[in-house]
Order: sequence, then C-alpha cells, then structure tokens
Amino acid sequence: MNHFKDQWIKYKISELHPKDITHYGSLYGIDVSHEEAVALLHLVKTNQWSLDDKDSLLHLLHNAKKAVTPKTYQLLEKLFHEYIR
Repeated sequence: MNHFKDQWIKYKISELHPKDITHYGSLYGIDVSHEEAVALLHLVKTNQWSLDDKDSLLHLLHNAKKAVTPKTYQLLEKLFHEYIR
C-alpha cells in the first residue's frame, strides 16, 4: 500500500469518536461498550502500525484482545482476517 493511502486511513481514524465505534459494532450485531470503544481508539491512535506491516497489525489486534469482551474480539479478529489477510 502506498504511503499516502496509509496516512489517509490514519487521518480518518483520528476523526473517529467512541460513538462511531459503538455504531459500527451494532452494524455487525455486537454491543460495543463506550469503554471498549475508547480503549480501541486509544490503541489505534497511540500505537505505531502500518497497513504494510502485518506484524504491527497483529500486535495491535493482540493488544485489543485485552481491552474488549470476547464477543467484540471475535468480530475484530474476523474483520482483521477478512480485510487484512
């Protein structure tokens, strides 16, 4: 992935709010709590990662497991494997 696309995605993530995460969760039938949404946003906004570096994304996913319920983590893992491969 090119650098511009990576930066654009990070910029769009920086604009997200916890209510956006809870809304996206509900689209997949998962009740994401406000606390989980805050924790997830904190993780993606404060950790170094790149869409070109699968190890950095796996590290992010591993850290997310500690911050969310098992059901929310299952959705994160499913989306990760669906979109990141």
